[in-house]
Order: sequence, then structure tokens, then C-alpha cells
Amino acid sequence: MGIAALALGLASLGAAGSASASPGTPGKAVRASSAAAAKLELTVHRVSDASQQAMDDTFANSSIHTIANTVNHHLHTVTGGDCTADEKDTAPLTPTASSAYCWDAGDAATQSFSPQGMTSSGDADGDGVWGTDRVLLSGWASAPKTTAMGRIAVINDTDGSPNKLGYRWVLPVIPTAGGTNFARFGSHMGGMVWWGDKLLVTASLDGDAHHNAIYVFSTKHIYQANTNASWIGHRGSQVSAHGYQYFWPAIGSYSVTSGCSYKDHSADRLPCFDGLSMDRSQDPYTLVANEWVSSGTVGATSRIWRYKLAPTSRLMPIAVNSAGHADPIDVYDTDIVGIQGTLNQTENGERVVYTADSLGSPGVHGIPWRVPLPATGAQTAAHATTSTGGSTSAGTAAEHSWAQHSEGMTFMADQNQVWAQTEWAAAPDGEYPTTGTVVRQRIVFSVPMDDLRSSLVS
Repeated sequence: MGIAALALGLASLGAAGSASASPGTPGKAVRASSAAAAKLELTVHRVSDASQQAMDDTFANSSIHTIANTVNHHLHTVTGGDCTADEKDTAPLTPTASSAYCWDAGDAATQSFSPQGMTSSGDADGDGVWGTDRVLLSGWASAPKTTAMGRIAVINDTDGSPNKLGYRWVLPVIPTAGGTNFARFGSHMGGMVWWGDKLLVTASLDGDAHHNAIYVFSTKHIYQANTNASWIGHRGSQVSAHGYQYFWPAIGSYSVTSGCSYKDHSADRLPCFDGLSMDRSQDPYTLVANEWVSSGTVGATSRIWRYKLAPTSRLMPIAVNSAGHADPIDVYDTDIVGIQGTLNQTENGERVVYTADSLGSPGVHGIPWRVPLPATGAQTAAHATTSTGGSTSAGTAAEHSWAQHSEGMTFMADQNQVWAQTEWAAAPDGEYPTTGTVVRQRIVFSVPMDDLRSSLVS
């Protein structure tokens, strides 16, 4: 299947006003069945070499370096006058943030897009920089009941750069007409991982008509528009990217065998791909995916699974067999709901997932979790899931100590810093989108990995 023929999936956001749930007592993570794993087999689809060459021949090529150093927006320290008290209060309580920033006012309050997945040059390369630039990529999804599309903020975090904390928007798109045109990318942007020159992005929360789960972009194929019109595509001599200066066409995708529903919580479900993260802590490096289950859901489990990543020299980033399929290495079930993003580590020989229940009520901090995973060959994890203050199975109440309405996470290993972002800019009662008063709660923040670990280890 050529990617140019793929349907543009409709994003489906979780309701901003979902009721918060009382913290449960998560048991140990368990390994899912082989039948569950079989449903997560991926099939690779790649834009042809001819179409990729046509993109290069038709459009003006650009780069991450150029975008990160021609910024036209800026992040602001939450303690400064450009941020609100609500934005400051959105940061985690335990551990405390080592840095926290709000967005320019227009992005901080917009009802057209909201932050979702996050990745960084820390995922892309072990030294934490891409070329000479330290970069964060923040994915945003269009609001419910609007035309589905995503956008990506390229954030410069390079020490000593005059552009540090500046950002610029890029429009991800789908190539059409053999690479000479392009159309909107209807993604929820729930998960993003940057691996080498490839960017992996999850599709819409319910999948699309061709069951694509993950799309792939390449830093070698980023282009510049020549008009700031609101339409998307190539018309005569004009190239427009919805008013943005840069656009980023997909070069491939990975599909599953059938459709999914994020409301399906049955044991034999095909979970919808939402969050993505990368695990560099153990060889082979892996791509970790998770589904989203609303915090208000009772009696449901959340599924987490992983795939082996291919060497960065390969044309596509997930390792596949000779038939072009990628089978998950592991599939796990956990009792935790409200997962929007994960961070993955190996500690004392044990794989561990850090995540949070991003509770969907106004003014409520999330619940952080440290989830040990089953060892190879084991059905159940050796250690209990823990939250701030210790193990809930030992009677310790989980604490609302993480950031409010958190989303994707990424790890800068060379700095030992975990980066994350938050989603909300809703009405005081949680309604989103709203035409009334907007409470700004969108921040980008970092915490030391050692502090996060120590706050969650009993």
C-alpha cells in the first residue's frame, strides 16, 4: 500500500472534563497473552524512492538546524511575568521541576490545538544533540470537532545559542501526487519518538481507514512554503502549509490488521496506539507504545508494548522480518489508567516504566507511577508498582504529586533530565474547547531522573 493513498485519520481527543478517579491499588504488571501480542503485528509501507526524489525536486529543502535557529516564538520561565499563576501551579509537586516554561500567549490559550506527544534530540542521538543543536519536539493535535491535523513545535534548547528557548511551528503532512503535492496529516499526535533521522508519530486515536498505527518522517525531507495562505498543498508556483513556513511530509507508515477503538477494554482487544517513547537503557534499543484509557474508567487495564528498533542506517526505523512485518517483543498489562506518556529505564537489571495517571479534572495534579515489568520468561513482575510515598499495595495512598494533565515524556540521558509537557487550556469547569474564560495550564518542564526515581522507590 502506498502512503499517498492512505486515509487522513480523524483525531479524537479525550474529554477535557472527564471525572477524576480515586487512586486504586495497582497490582504487579503482567505479561499479556500471545493472542494479544499477535494483534499488534505491524506491516511496513514506504513512500517510493521516486516519490521522495520528487519531493526534493519540487520543494525547497530545509532542516531541523535551520528551523531551530530561525525561531519566531519563545518559551518563558513560569516564575516570570509572561506566565500565569495557574501555569506555575501546573508543575509537579514531587519531585520539583528543575526548569518549567510557559508558551507564548497565543499558543498558551489557543482552543484550536493542544499539546500531546514529545520527543527530543536525546532520543535521536545518545549525546543529546542533533548536529550542534539540542532540540525538543512538541506535538500538538487539533481540537475536537475541527478539521483533524497536527503541528510540531521545534524548540531550541541549545546552551549558549541566541535562539535558546525559541520555537517555530512545522506542519506534518501526507505526500500525494507522486510526491509533487501534499495534504493534511489527520493525527492525534499522541506519541512521538525521534530515532536517528527518523521521526515516528502515532496516527489518530482510533486509527484510520487503512489501519495505520504509526507514521514515519525523515529530517532529510523537510521543506519550506512560499506563501502563508491557510490552505495546504501545491498550487501552480505556490506552496502553502496552513500559514506555517515549514512542512514535513511522511515517508512511510506501519499498519495493523484491523481497526481499533479506544473505548474497547476487552482482554482480546486491539489497543489503539497513543503514546510512544524510546528505551535506550538496554540493547537492543526499543520503541515503547501505550494505549490511553480514561481516568474515569473502572475495572480496565492499560496495555504497554515494545518493538525492536532498526539501525539508524535503515530506510525505516522499526526492525521487520523478511515479510515486512514487525512483531512486538513484549506486551504488558497494568492496572494503571490515564496513561498519556511513558519513560522507560533498566534499573538493577529490571525494566521499569515511569508514567502517570493524568487525571482529567480542573486543578488536579496527576498521580506518578513506577511500574516494574516482568522479566524475560516471567508472567508477573517481581516487584510492585509504586507511587510517591511507596507501594499502594502496602497501604500507602498514592499522592497527586505529578504535573497537572501531563502528556508525552522524553529523556535527555546526557543531562539526566526527564522532559514532559502538559495539555490543558480549558474553561474553569474543564470544558474544551471553550469560547469563554481560558485557564492557561500548558507548560514544558524537566525534572532530574534521580529525583523522579527516588520519589517513587519505596
